[in-house]
Amino acid sequence: MNPSHKEYIHRINRVIDYIDQHLDEELSVEKLAGVANFSAYHFHRIFSAFVGEPLYAFIKRLRIEKAASLLLSEPDKPVNEVAYECGYGSASVFCRNFRDQFGVSARNFRTQKSAELSKIRQLISKNSKSGKDKDGYVCSVETIQSITKMKNFQIKEMPAMNLVYCRHTGAFDQIGSVYEKLMKWAGPRGLLGSPNLKTVTVYHDDPAVTSIEKVRQSACITVDHEVKTEGEFGNMSLPSGKYVVGHFEIGPEGFTQAWNQTCLWLSDSGYQPADGFPYELYHNSLEEDAMKKFIVDVCIPVKPM
Repeated sequence: MNPSHKEYIHRINRVIDYIDQHLDEELSVEKLAGVANFSAYHFHRIFSAFVGEPLYAFIKRLRIEKAASLLLSEPDKPVNEVAYECGYGSASVFCRNFRDQFGVSARNFRTQKSAELSKIRQLISKNSKSGKDKDGYVCSVETIQSITKMKNFQIKEMPAMNLVYCRHTGAFDQIGSVYEKLMKWAGPRGLLGSPNLKTVTVYHDDPAVTSIEKVRQSACITVDHEVKTEGEFGNMSLPSGKYVVGHFEIGPEGFTQAWNQTCLWLSDSGYQPADGFPYELYHNSLEEDAMKKFIVDVCIPVKPM
């Protein structure tokens, strides 16, 4: 990858991070072109070429998918409030866009999906018998073999973290190659020697509403000082806050059940998911573990019901 191409990727990632953080605001071409430091005239074509979606189609999809997640996580919140939180000034425009995306009204989507999720929770809570893990994603409708060793669940205040990331889009079980790329980049820059180093996978999309081929994840390492990044590698900060934290020792095939159990425990905790990115915080290296298990915290931002 030549230096110019790396710089383009770095700038586009910076724009995507900005969009994630400002979905409830007006996002004009001029403003986003300024974030990327490209001319407004050329920015739209550059974004489409690198992301594979036109700029406004990308923003529209993220807003609608965020709204769909809110409809499910906050079942008592009025639809017009959900629309406002996702950057819509008009409830009618929101409802039209929502139906275009999901084929049903926002209210029917909430009713149908809530009923499905209720059945899933009942199934998970009644048994952990073997099943086949299709995609291995967060809060999957599938249940799998009981291979997790559960340590504890708790609501706790998690510290802020400064991260360097390399982004992956698509199936969850393919992120390993992205971590390899991140480590090869970080090693020569002296970023892997800290005794407090952790690896973190951050989830940017809700797989209950985003198709798996478009779900974005960031493979990350923690850093304790400012790092100059380039190309596919960027900087990200996770704020401190309240999270439900499930602590597990699992094999690579155990992540679906770990997320399912954490979501199930959360549903009985008096808390609900809050705005923010869920993540996995790893406490060991799989290659160095004799049992080939991950020691991992599944962390979901929460707020009181």
